[in-house]
Amino acid sequence: MASNLLHIKDSYYFEFPKFMVRWNAKSIEDFPDFWIRLDPEYQAWEADQLAHFLESALDDCPDAHDLVHQWEHWQHADHANHGRPFDVFLEMKRDELQKEFAVYKKASPDHAEHDFVRFLNETEPAFKWFVVPHMQDTKFAMDWNIQKRELSAAGYKEHHSWDEAKIAGYNSALHGKVLIPQPFGELRNMYQAETGFCISKFMIIELVLAIVLVWVFSWLGKRMQEEERPKGRLWNLLESFLLFVRDDIARPAIGGGHDHDDDHGHGDTHGHGDKAHGDAHAAHGDSHGHGHGAHGHANPADRFVPLLWTMFFFVLGCNLFGMVPWAGAPTGSFAVTTSLALLTFSTVVLGGMKEFGPLGFFANQVPSMDLPLAIAIFVKPMLLVIELLGLCIKHAVLAIRLLANMVAGHLVLLGVMGLAFGAHAAMQFQGEAAGYWSIAAVIAVVGSTLFSCLELFVAFLQAYIFTFLSALFIGAAVHEH
Repeated sequence: MASNLLHIKDSYYFEFPKFMVRWNAKSIEDFPDFWIRLDPEYQAWEADQLAHFLESALDDCPDAHDLVHQWEHWQHADHANHGRPFDVFLEMKRDELQKEFAVYKKASPDHAEHDFVRFLNETEPAFKWFVVPHMQDTKFAMDWNIQKRELSAAGYKEHHSWDEAKIAGYNSALHGKVLIPQPFGELRNMYQAETGFCISKFMIIELVLAIVLVWVFSWLGKRMQEEERPKGRLWNLLESFLLFVRDDIARPAIGGGHDHDDDHGHGDTHGHGDKAHGDAHAAHGDSHGHGHGAHGHANPADRFVPLLWTMFFFVLGCNLFGMVPWAGAPTGSFAVTTSLALLTFSTVVLGGMKEFGPLGFFANQVPSMDLPLAIAIFVKPMLLVIELLGLCIKHAVLAIRLLANMVAGHLVLLGVMGLAFGAHAAMQFQGEAAGYWSIAAVIAVVGSTLFSCLELFVAFLQAYIFTFLSALFIGAAVHEH
């Protein structure tokens, strides 16, 4: 799913036009360590060192040159193995044997009592010589890990160099890429972390977006405290979004808590006379909705408005970043949408427990039914399990829905834009039909433009849907069923 055009997948670099960012590395020392580890010459050197270590450490180890040849054949046999180093080759062979062992145990009841070592002794697989010592010999396992760590890119740089042709080729491949510094981890490649905590492009985008939201909302909050009426385009724009989230999402979806009557708390018996009620309405009118609490009862949905408002703007901002060239939408990452769904789930659970208590929250998951005790004993526990399962599923679907909508639009754009590139390639070889391909190219470009406009609409729509569904789930948790 990684695309140089749309960047659907997260990465550990930012992309810019190649003419803006040029790599001018002069020697091997100027390249990042992970780039050196991906170099075929480095991997061959590393494989040779590790193979000779295994040959000297294990009696049953094959010849080092034969072992390296097996690794090279494995790399070329399947394109998915391309670029995978020697140690990954051995560890994947170990994992394959463990999968075969699981199948072996299920194949016959007699095998259920067998352990992994007995399975290896009976089947005599090709890599038993490595798997058994790696599992049973603690000293060998430690020496193996030490040997892998010692064979670093930094050590390789000290004794090896690259020719000008290779350096020029790698410079060309890195033009337009700004690598993100990784002070807390190491990269395996531009899209995968090796160890530690690695900072990705989407993380930086989310952090920048969060800082912008905090700054804008802090500014808006101060203005609302200092002045009575909204002034200026930005203030009115943000005010309209706030009222939209409050009046069209939070209040309709969450409602009024325990179903208070309209006149509850405003009658004479509660100490609120007509004059006080009228004064509250006057204050409400003067502040354009900011003095709603003067009625004597704030709408219970309003306490969730800050969360829903922040969630709406955060999702919207992440979606809109997908329209920025070479940026990408963080909501196209399952980790991001899952985190947002977990935030909603936590609010549902904590809000429900605050309203009804821990036991009351779980009891509230079962719909109220007038059942005889003998039937209720069996039916209600089953309903509780079903409802709790449904509670988890609908929040998982909340994450998947947002992810699918953001990724699908970008994939459609990629397909439509691919028609233009295909038409351009066809025109190079079919001169007589160039006119037809020109029409196809124009259609593809126009179609991409129209789909981009649709993507802009979808960015707002999905932010609204995610926020509205979150409000619905919260409302269901704080109301009695």
